[in-house]
Amino acid sequence: MVMKASNLVSLSRLAFLFFHLLVASRLSPWVNVALVIVNYVADVFDGIVARRRGGTSYGEFMDISVDRVITLGYFAYHLYFQRLNLAFFVLVFARNFMVDYVAHFNLILKGGKQKHTLTQGVAKWLYSSKPSKLINGGLQATLTAWGFLGQVPLVLQLVFLVTSYLRALPDIRKLAHYI
Repeated sequence: MVMKASNLVSLSRLAFLFFHLLVASRLSPWVNVALVIVNYVADVFDGIVARRRGGTSYGEFMDISVDRVITLGYFAYHLYFQRLNLAFFVLVFARNFMVDYVAHFNLILKGGKQKHTLTQGVAKWLYSSKPSKLINGGLQATLTAWGFLGQVPLVLQLVFLVTSYLRALPDIRKLAHYI
């Protein structure tokens, strides 16, 4: 089986995360910040490659899964060093679980074809518009990078939680339907 280029980028990002976290304690805070930025920019590159070369539903699922592992990996690292609040970590984990649970059931119900639940209006803008993705990705990268500089301010954690849950509201509503 030949792997698509975008999937190779996703797997490279995962390997990069594990390498980074292994050596992070020996690096200067600003080198760690630079490495976080490299990993998040690679995610943007991954999306560009997938769009240009024709991504697949498997690749999309893989990209989301790798994104979750990277986010939670960095956040767990910061939690271990007490730079993030435990409640924040649990709420981010719960939000990701709920959204992924809905996506998984949609995938099963649609016969293996990933169908986005948000296709119009405010829901589409909140969840899948470029500004929404840019704001959420920017907040996530800022929060991750800040953790390498010291304690992440509670207000930044709260802003990220609010925006994440706002983006997830339609999926959370769908989750209630499945339960």
